Amino acid sequence: MKKLIFLFTVAILLSGSNAAQDINVGASLSYGGPIPSEKPENAYGNPLLGVSTGASLSFPIGGRFSISTGLHYSFHGLDYGQSITRDTLIAVEINDVVHEVPSYYTSHVTGKLRLHYIDFSFLMGYRIWKLQFLVGPYLSFLLSGKDEGDVRIVIGSGEVFEDEYEQFDKSHDLRKMEYGIMFAANTPIYKNLGVEMKFSRSFITLHNYENNESSGQGNIDLYSTYLQVGLIYKLQKNKE
Repeated sequence: MKKLIFLFTVAILLSGSNAAQDINVGASLSYGGPIPSEKPENAYGNPLLGVSTGASLSFPIGGRFSISTGLHYSFHGLDYGQSITRDTLIAVEINDVVHEVPSYYTSHVTGKLRLHYIDFSFLMGYRIWKLQFLVGPYLSFLLSGKDEGDVRIVIGSGEVFEDEYEQFDKSHDLRKMEYGIMFAANTPIYKNLGVEMKFSRSFITLHNYENNESSGQGNIDLYSTYLQVGLIYKLQKNKE
């Protein structure tokens, strides 16, 4: 299904290129990541610098307005972690009798998120002088993704009991398709070369949990949020 959607999108872009006002090709750097709907306890996230490259077609619809369709490849990454401390009861044998002693444990989670997408956008544009503003929906299809890591469980102060280690893999919970809203602006800086900025926010969560708590962290709603800045090169079409 993913291949059929991709080929169908490419066919639309290629078939419409003859009517396009111009074709933009470009590349950009992105920063951001899946942002939680609420701040998790003692959690952190370190986004990697992402990349995006592809092409877009622009269709004039009268006056200053235009419609732009784009097809891009994008990569996003995030290193994250969380420490959670909870009360617990530990079984201790004293004089051949097992007693439950109140204690606590700390769960240290470290994970890596790596995402490869094909992005399709459909934006409405409005031009003011040489500055163009665009807004519209986007669709992202996951080519490959990885969300996995390790959990280290420290019981008490860690001096009596040995630490326990577990691994988790939430890659199977990643959604295969994502959609949201995109805002963009671009302007020429030298001849056919321009600079472009994009901001996108997903409407649905990054994960689609069905089996609950893959890593012991619980299910956190994450929404992909990215800022992209890059260069575009405009290939002018001959006016007929």
